[in-house]
Amino acid sequence: MNKVNKGIVVFVIVLVLVLLWLFITGMPVNTSMQVDARTQANTSMKSDMETPVDSKASVQEARVSGLFVEFEEGTTEQEVKTTLENTNLHVNYSVENYNSDFLPSRYYITLDKNKLTDIEDLIDEINLTIPIKKGNNYTLTVTERAIQDKTFPGLLEKNNIQVKKSVYCFMHFKDAYTDWNPEEDIPKIEYKLKMNENILTVDQDNRITDLFVEFEDGTTESEVKAILENYNMTMNYSIDYNVDYFEDKYYISVDEDKIVDIRNELKREIDWTAPIFPDIKKVDHYIITVTEQATQDKNFLAMLEKNGLQVKKSVYCDILLRDEAKNAIWEIDALRIINELERNEKILTVSTGGST
Repeated sequence: MNKVNKGIVVFVIVLVLVLLWLFITGMPVNTSMQVDARTQANTSMKSDMETPVDSKASVQEARVSGLFVEFEEGTTEQEVKTTLENTNLHVNYSVENYNSDFLPSRYYITLDKNKLTDIEDLIDEINLTIPIKKGNNYTLTVTERAIQDKTFPGLLEKNNIQVKKSVYCFMHFKDAYTDWNPEEDIPKIEYKLKMNENILTVDQDNRITDLFVEFEDGTTESEVKAILENYNMTMNYSIDYNVDYFEDKYYISVDEDKIVDIRNELKREIDWTAPIFPDIKKVDHYIITVTEQATQDKNFLAMLEKNGLQVKKSVYCDILLRDEAKNAIWEIDALRIINELERNEKILTVSTGGST
């Protein structure tokens, strides 16, 4: 065997040994020239199997179970369904809780731009909210306090403005998020709905982790526990009693037949009320929130004594909706609970917190 042939044999042997060593050690080899379509298909299938899509996890992590849709006054249940059907939303849903008493229907007025400038001095926290543009008009929320006021309705009548009451319903998604992408599709659905002239607002249903319950003056911790136990909360919870992360809230309780006179006295010289807190109707009396400064004012205290009234202080509790099974509830379920709790004589208000 000559030197050339020997060299070729040695080269082949070395090459075989190198390839054998690479195969055994598993080092990456550029074999793209040798891999056929079937091998590529098998490789991609393996990759998909290694990172499976957990549809159940997607359901558990869902941040929205539906939408609160507010329609203009007088919209019937059939009109609600027809409007949603004509919007062509491409998602399975059901219309629930049409105009239910626990959904936040509101009083509102609709104005064009010209009339808006005429009443801009009436827009404040007591009477009206900041305008929201809807088509060529503007929608403003009218507070319940404004409706009960003697002068405010007169101003609206003078300007030929009518107070209306909206209709709320809940649009519950039924897909369980299996055939669509909520992060992309929900904003599209909201946009389509908001473009409809009969729809005033659209809000997502979020998760709620806390209920802040305001009890009347003197409610003890054992009374708080008893009240909550008598209502089926549908899940485990814990109670933080008389929490200190709310400002002290002072109020007076006024009989229904005296409410107009007392309101006038509260605003005769200095406004002793706290406008950011609306009056609370409780069966045959009203709860009026007053400022802390008022509780130290001699004239205010004299007015209370003359009318047989007394300043009281709320007790706030944080109801934490957390246990091993769930750490939150949907807002639609929280609203049902709030509606029931606020019927209790000892509970003044219930608000939500810790939205996710």
